Amino acid sequence: MMSIEDILDICIEKGREVEDKIKKISDDARLEKLKLKEECKKKAREDEKMFAVKRKYNDKRKLLYDQRKELIKSIPDFWPTAILNCSGLQKFLSKHDREIIKFINSVVVEDGEITFFFDEKNPYLKNTCLTAIYSRTDKQIVHKKGTKILWKKDAGTTTGSENKIPGSIQSLKDIKIKSFFTRFFEPKRKTPQKPYDEVLKTIEEHLWPRVFGYFSNRWITALEAEKGIKHKIALDELLNIHLKLQTIDGEEYRESVAVEREFEKKARERQVLIEQKCNKDQRPLYQERNEIVEKFPNFWLLAFLSHYALGDLFSEEDQKIFRFVKSMCVEDEEDVVSGYTITLNFNKNPYFTNTTLIKRISFGEDGTTILSAVHINWEVIMDIATEYQHNTSVTNIRCLG
Repeated sequence: MMSIEDILDICIEKGREVEDKIKKISDDARLEKLKLKEECKKKAREDEKMFAVKRKYNDKRKLLYDQRKELIKSIPDFWPTAILNCSGLQKFLSKHDREIIKFINSVVVEDGEITFFFDEKNPYLKNTCLTAIYSRTDKQIVHKKGTKILWKKDAGTTTGSENKIPGSIQSLKDIKIKSFFTRFFEPKRKTPQKPYDEVLKTIEEHLWPRVFGYFSNRWITALEAEKGIKHKIALDELLNIHLKLQTIDGEEYRESVAVEREFEKKARERQVLIEQKCNKDQRPLYQERNEIVEKFPNFWLLAFLSHYALGDLFSEEDQKIFRFVKSMCVEDEEDVVSGYTITLNFNKNPYFTNTTLIKRISFGEDGTTILSAVHINWEVIMDIATEYQHNTSVTNIRCLG
């Protein structure tokens, strides 16, 4: 004959097995919903409506980019200043790269292409332009090629990079290997590694659309601004274009979100079915768990008191009442999204005649939360809710009624 301790040990083991099954059902449902959400996002990105939104705003941007290009021509060192001020690129640049950047006249980013244009007096490169061509999927760059860099023979006669002793001469081979330009325009892999993705994203999504912001990070003194009326007017007009581009970004974002929400609504309908199946599969397991925990004295009282957020809320009277809790159940409404109920089933007790207390939490379409509960039928002189009206603390049982 088994002892009580042996029986309880068996019950504990069975309870753990049941909760493992419950958790697996929840995890499977969560992963299925996550997969569905990613599919939804992918379909939204590839939908013709989304392409139409992008085409619409890309056309608007192109007109502004063309105006910006002409204005930049009148401002000395505009692109070198902006690039060197871009924190997302700084960590990839050697001292030699910073010298080469000083000879950049212009940068152009088009669909799948990034081109740097150089001054012919550049002492490092024979190329007057370097172009990186790429395509991408949702996850990574899938193809990449670029202009072969033609280095000038005397490019290595300047002082070394930060990895060399100051004043030493660095070889051309060493410069080429460590150069940002080599890594960016001449990648050895068809699928570049993460650093390349980061550089490309920084140029494409940050530097190119917000280049005036990076340029204006440099303090422009009144004297510099007054060097010429053409210079000052160009800066003012560039700021105006910068603000217009920000407005376009906001408009495109709102329209893109509207397209995504159409797909999210369809996905949500399928997610509800997943959650409903999850609830249906878990229901008998929760019932089995309730049958197991009934064998443990004061199980629900101890469970609540052990909870990091709920334990401190229990008054002394709450603890006395919770000794009579037989089982507990939390269930979503049938449609899953409109709310849920919390049910406590009680053994016969000296505090109230109810055998069940139910709290319903409902979510309105306008975002409001509505709370409702059964009325607690207190026994004579056992109404602790009335007693606590004159006390600073409030019972949890009262909150259920």
